[in-house]
Amino acid sequence: MYFCNMKERINWIDWAKAFCMTVVVFCHLPQQEDTFYLQYLASVILSTFFFISGYLKKKNLSVKESAKKYGYSLLIPYIIYNAIYYPYWLVKFYIKHGGITWTDAIKPITGTLLGQLNSSFSCELNGVTWFLIALFLMHILTDILNKYKHGKSVMLILSIITMILYGANKYYHYAPYITYHGFIRCLCFFFLGNLFQQWNYLKSLNLKKDLAIGTTALLLSLILFYWHINEEHFILHIALYYVVNLVSVYAFIYLSRSLNNIKSRIITLISIGTLLIFGLHRIIIGIIDFGIEKILHHPNIIYDWNECLIIALIIEILLLPIIIYRRKWQILLGKS
Repeated sequence: MYFCNMKERINWIDWAKAFCMTVVVFCHLPQQEDTFYLQYLASVILSTFFFISGYLKKKNLSVKESAKKYGYSLLIPYIIYNAIYYPYWLVKFYIKHGGITWTDAIKPITGTLLGQLNSSFSCELNGVTWFLIALFLMHILTDILNKYKHGKSVMLILSIITMILYGANKYYHYAPYITYHGFIRCLCFFFLGNLFQQWNYLKSLNLKKDLAIGTTALLLSLILFYWHINEEHFILHIALYYVVNLVSVYAFIYLSRSLNNIKSRIITLISIGTLLIFGLHRIIIGIIDFGIEKILHHPNIIYDWNECLIIALIIEILLLPIIIYRRKWQILLGKS
């Protein structure tokens, strides 16, 4: 994750992370799922997240150093956020089913230890935290490959293999395992971000150029996505998925760079608190949904897009005090 002194922060990266985090919360709110904008955002936003993580990766770590650093900053928060989520899960399960057995209660614990695995003996708990497991594995793998002469070639080969595995998994559903699915889906973008760092790309800023590239890339990705969502030609559908995501990464990165001269403390705080918002937003969404449904006596509530945006921003604002006084909560923000 991205932590440093406020004065040393890269402002456009804060914009990119804050935007991505807001979109993630937005996409997890209950709403009509077949809308074009929701399908687009849900399909592309994580690619930019993983790209940024790869771009910000600390250089020249040994595998041991990497395992220690990212074990502390990713795996420990993973356990903590699932532990926080567990009482909420128990209450929700009890209300929904009218009771709970020991077998029911143990399944999410087993699922958490197995990386959010759904099976006959386990189930996911705080499912969105698969991101932390996948990110940890990507960090370790990247550090291993960066030590070898032909590491970049291996990255390319692994990227192609995982793209094929992602397409095969979507077609055959051979591994309905959220962490594996996310890992093979996003590994290539983490590698790409790390290569951009090594090649010193994205260092110089030019407002007009960045805005032009970002706007053009966004329009192109939307056009390509319109073709991508047609699954009748499956191979083309999967190939376009990665093209759309690559172009969308350029779009969001360059549009964020065009905002570099605009300073915002709220944007910086959301960026710093990315891990916290990731770990807690599903609980807050559940509580908000339950409260509204009970007050309005309207089960299975569905929000409009503008309501989703407002609620997403409210959730982030609710968590700002913890981020502001983060010295007491460093581990929750992934700081090692």
